[in-house]
Amino acid sequence: MDKELYCRDVGLDCEFLASGKTEEEALRKLGNHVLAIHGVKGFSKEFYNQAQSAIREGYCDYGDAEEPISGDCSACYESCSACDEECCF
Repeated sequence: MDKELYCRDVGLDCEFLASGKTEEEALRKLGNHVLAIHGVKGFSKEFYNQAQSAIREGYCDYGDAEEPISGDCSACYESCSACDEECCF
């Protein structure tokens, strides 16, 4: 089962969904989004723990594309509310 978490799960007012085949992949994608879109300069241990505890089982049906097809998303399998695009369809 795939793993997913929303940007709002870490206290930001954002509907961005990061998902991946593993917890590490979902966390990396959320981290890339938060750095690029929200201008965060780094992550505290508290932020990481909050993100890790928010991960839940999900289902990712976006295929196996390695690069986003459209939008400003920083990684595949993501839906980005900031650019209002969905990637990898």
